[in-house]
Amino acid sequence: MAKTSAAALALLLAAVPAAASAQAAAGDTGARILFETRLRSETVDQQGFVEQAHALTLRTRLGWRSPTAHGLQLLVEGEGVAVLDDRYSAPVDPVPGRPAVADGETLELNRAQVRWTGLPHTEVTVGRQRLVVGNSRFVGNVGWRQNEQTFDAVRVTTGALKPLALTWVYSDRVQRPLGHEHAQGVWRGDIHLLQAELDTPVGRLSGFGLAIDLDNAPIQSSTTIGARLAGSRPMTGDLSLTWAGEYAVQSDNGANPADYSLDFQAAAVGVQTPRWSAGFGYERFDGDGIAGFQTPLGTGHGFLGWSDVITTTPAFGVRDLFLRGHIGVPAWGRTLRLTAEAHAFHDSDGAFDLGRELDLSAALPVDAHWSVELKAAHFEGEHPAFGDADKGWLSLEYRY
Repeated sequence: MAKTSAAALALLLAAVPAAASAQAAAGDTGARILFETRLRSETVDQQGFVEQAHALTLRTRLGWRSPTAHGLQLLVEGEGVAVLDDRYSAPVDPVPGRPAVADGETLELNRAQVRWTGLPHTEVTVGRQRLVVGNSRFVGNVGWRQNEQTFDAVRVTTGALKPLALTWVYSDRVQRPLGHEHAQGVWRGDIHLLQAELDTPVGRLSGFGLAIDLDNAPIQSSTTIGARLAGSRPMTGDLSLTWAGEYAVQSDNGANPADYSLDFQAAAVGVQTPRWSAGFGYERFDGDGIAGFQTPLGTGHGFLGWSDVITTTPAFGVRDLFLRGHIGVPAWGRTLRLTAEAHAFHDSDGAFDLGRELDLSAALPVDAHWSVELKAAHFEGEHPAFGDADKGWLSLEYRY
């Protein structure tokens, strides 16, 4: 199966030069060829496993966006992931004694949508689509994984009620990164989202309500209501102060067997210039001893550390104190972006330690299309539920 998908992806790659030539002619009419590919090596050394995990995967997306006519535009995109080194436990192909990497082999329809812009300041999108709402904490595309998360949905966004910007989404199917062959690779049910955003003197204020009622994953069904404020203000020269605060309340919904009401809090402050940034923050996911505050449709990677050791909130909750920063360094005529993060994890009440984490990355855009990234995460566990883990990634990406 791996060789079959790899061959299919190779054929897609071979078609790109012809597609690129066609694009120049199609560009005047608004049509566009969509193509991107990412080759990534991932290594995992995790406590409790006899051997390391080694995954080499190639993700390719190829699609087409039509010109806009009478306010209508069509977009179709396929996605394939080929496994070139399978010394790891994949979502549907576990390997005893090796840690898991959530990138399995797949070939599927990633997006198939129609967008309509026939009303002033309003956009309606219907079909299988990418959803990234706000900072993607509660609804996102899980873009770090090779297989993107997409939604069969209706989405309406409008700025017609200025100064409010409104987004409404209904979805009945979620194509998860685990792949459609996994038992939990596709979630079915009813998902409703309503978000309102407003610019204020102290930053961008957004409020949302998210109701999830899943038929084949009832434990993930919940209702969440929350708000976020994020802004910045110039201080001196090119230095700016940045801040963000977030709060949400979550309760069980639908057929969820649990009965709970939990909250989430986050706050961060920092400084930045066009060349560097630095800041610190706090996040708290509540837990009542039976259930924890969850974000099942969100992009988890990048919030509670890059190691993804803590992906599901335990029943005792999670509290994260973190420092993060980046700097741009001139290198080979480009700007090399160096990023670092440090995390200290506790239970939600701060009664005991869960672990500490250090994350480092270096990313370099080679040109307008190619980029390379080297990334590493070191998690040192202090609780039996979260063992030590070291992860490393080397990625080469092309975007047309």
